[in-house]
Amino acid sequence: MIITYVYADNNFEWNTSNWRCVIPSRAINRTGKHTAHLMSLVDFNKGLKESQHLCEQSDIIVVERNFALDTLNAILRWKSKDKVVVGNFDDAYQLMPSSNSSYGYWMKGEMRFIGADGKEGMTIIKPRPLDQFIWGLRILDAITVSSQLLADDWKEYTDSYYFPNYFEVNNYLKAAAPYHDGIIIGWGGSLSHIESFKDGGVLPALKQVCKQRPQVKVMIVGDKRVYDMLDVPEEQKIFRSFVPYDLWPNVISEFDIGLAPLHGPYDSRRSWIKPLEYSLLKIPWIASDNPAYEEVRDYGVLVNGFAGWQSALLDMVDNITTHRQRVSGEPYRFALKQSSDQNVETMLKIYAEIIYKSTGRVMKI
Repeated sequence: MIITYVYADNNFEWNTSNWRCVIPSRAINRTGKHTAHLMSLVDFNKGLKESQHLCEQSDIIVVERNFALDTLNAILRWKSKDKVVVGNFDDAYQLMPSSNSSYGYWMKGEMRFIGADGKEGMTIIKPRPLDQFIWGLRILDAITVSSQLLADDWKEYTDSYYFPNYFEVNNYLKAAAPYHDGIIIGWGGSLSHIESFKDGGVLPALKQVCKQRPQVKVMIVGDKRVYDMLDVPEEQKIFRSFVPYDLWPNVISEFDIGLAPLHGPYDSRRSWIKPLEYSLLKIPWIASDNPAYEEVRDYGVLVNGFAGWQSALLDMVDNITTHRQRVSGEPYRFALKQSSDQNVETMLKIYAEIIYKSTGRVMKI
């Protein structure tokens, strides 16, 4: 089987494409029996000779998230040539809160650009990208998404498949954290988690825990807005900037306790990345009791509300050795099983099923 992944992230925002395109493609190529190619969305849209050649030889083309504008035209072009084209994404764009950095684009059609004079400008896309995205869903042969709720959201538009974010576990197993005193409670993430912290009780709980346990520090990686929302003494909070994917495990391995707060319907469509990352690094974790984490319920502590967060955090700080021993057992073993190499046959079976339903062709796995 030959699969071509069309990735959407630019260098400055590189994250989702790694999980949805690069990691699966590497695992597929490591089988030695199947081939996966990577292509940028820009090249896919331009339809240059090399990108055309890759698409022509592919059994299936997997396009990431931006089913609008030139990409919608490119999808239609390949569909007219009887190619199987699949959508691939991990966000609930239809439920995106206004605090999300991409809200203006998806919900209002706002697109910024740099003019010939070097000045930034903005144009309005009509119809808005979310509406074009929905048109695209109707055209695609299927979608693969990182959440069962997301698959359920869109199943009336096209065939929907739950395709989890799998891990390159060796990147985590080799991570090593420097020694530090005290207890670091940590979280890291993109610019889409403001509601996760503002609502649900985790912020006031952290304030109280830092007050009651002076040996505790809170580390925030990535979004400075989350760091600024933390009402704890400056000496008890740490901020780190974004780092490349390969360095990410080294950063979060500094955590003694991992956080995974969620809130609202948008967050309920998140993937399981955070709890599994913590488990791979044998870091005890606390998360919101949310549908997004149903599959990992047994491997961490799930809570709701200020009282729940405060109680769980204090217990974990006071009994950190016991919690480390627990996460080093079955939670760690479960996380290891979510490696991309162990699940590559599952990925290929999904693609084979889509190809069969669309064309009647049977693909060997």
